[in-house]
Amino acid sequence: MDEIINEFTKKYRLTRGEVMGEIEKTFSSMLSRWHRKNVVVFFGEDSLMAQAYYNSDGIIRQIPIELTTMRGWNTLKRILNTNLAKAACLKEVARYKKCEKEMRWGEIIGRNTDGSLRVEIEIEDGNPIIATCPGNRIGLHERDRLRVGQRRAFNIRRVEPVLLNKTPRIKVVVDRVSKNLVKNLLEDQLVGVDVKIRCEKRYVGRKSFVVSNRFLPRKAILAAKQEFGEHIQVSVVNSLANRKKANSGKKTDVSIWP
Repeated sequence: MDEIINEFTKKYRLTRGEVMGEIEKTFSSMLSRWHRKNVVVFFGEDSLMAQAYYNSDGIIRQIPIELTTMRGWNTLKRILNTNLAKAACLKEVARYKKCEKEMRWGEIIGRNTDGSLRVEIEIEDGNPIIATCPGNRIGLHERDRLRVGQRRAFNIRRVEPVLLNKTPRIKVVVDRVSKNLVKNLLEDQLVGVDVKIRCEKRYVGRKSFVVSNRFLPRKAILAAKQEFGEHIQVSVVNSLANRKKANSGKKTDVSIWP
């Protein structure tokens, strides 16, 4: 059993405890169905053990189930592989979910017939993943300008698990129209600088209205303007605690025009 656990641990990149827990859950579920009793499977000191519980004249009784003579191992192994694949997928989705609304640089590797783009991004270092950017999440001004091979900034819109031909997969949807994308790109240009930024409004391909608690370098604003092909207007305010304070604070507008 140790060899099987180690094999699954490497194959699905799960911890030993996660694999053992999935084995217990899968075996318990299948054996309960086969024996029509409540079966609990657990790891003993040296091996996997199973106990069936049933009600006899109001008394809960238990009988051991001998796993070594049991048939149906191929079926159990197939179901276990499916469940472990789902567990691994859900674990990865939970990790990537934390990155929603963040920006990532990605390379456009293909265009689908519906106008959506296939983008290779790294949500975490060293783990490239293929994401989809729907056609309606791309500005009208750049739908015909984006080309395969270009490296562009994308907003991680949604991360969710899906089944593709009954196989668990991670679906990542990105976009080019989010207000967060403008904010995050400006912050990406100002790594190490203590600054607070918020994009108040964005008219994709035309103009973005940004507020900040300090002046932003012209270089950073130009980088955003060039990336999105739209005017970037930055208003410097006293506080970004809330919209009311931002609107009432002293403002200095800095705009970058073509």
